[in-house]
Amino acid sequence: MASEQKAAPKIGIVDIQKLVNQTPSVMALRQETQNQNVALQQWINAVNAQIAQELNQANRNRMTQQYQLELNQRQQALQSEYAQKVQSIDAELSKLIADVAKKEKLEYVFAKGIVVYGGEDITDKIAEAMKK
Repeated sequence: MASEQKAAPKIGIVDIQKLVNQTPSVMALRQETQNQNVALQQWINAVNAQIAQELNQANRNRMTQQYQLELNQRQQALQSEYAQKVQSIDAELSKLIADVAKKEKLEYVFAKGIVVYGGEDITDKIAEAMKK
């Protein structure tokens, strides 16, 4: 009786960091975040100038509290928006990895950093798929 040996699974590896750095949506998010931080800093500078011009200490305190509240709300909104966009990018990247893995008939795909030896590097194939 001959025993059947199952073929070794095809394993893919992907350099996630390289993909993240090449993803147009990540680059756009970085630029958008930088622009938002600059705008927020400009707003803070304008608010501080406004507070400095107020001579009445009670009014200065009230303005400081009011602007601190507004600053917290703005920061929370930016953080929430950023988290949603990162989640969307992550889902997009995961789908591309899965699509390429299916096309290449890979049973498993691991991050490049955890694979010591072997596996088919599909990073460039995923990068090409991102451009489409």
